[in-house]
Amino acid sequence: MKMPDLATNEGVELGITRWLANVGDAVKRGQALLEIETDKAVQEVECIANGTLTTIHVQSGQKVAVGTVIATIKVS
Repeated sequence: MKMPDLATNEGVELGITRWLANVGDAVKRGQALLEIETDKAVQEVECIANGTLTTIHVQSGQKVAVGTVIATIKVS
């Protein structure tokens, strides 16, 4: 799963405020998976597939560019 483009300006880094699921958790498409802070607000990001969250690559409190891999989901 990659960092979605929620900002209005290209090249902006977005910060992960918190993960709402843990590694090993079963996740469903459309489920709120994490919260991201943009320059204007904190928004929830939904899971993109049904499966298991196997790896979190970017921890809470870190900022990364749009398109950066932030998590791995093993699709079921």
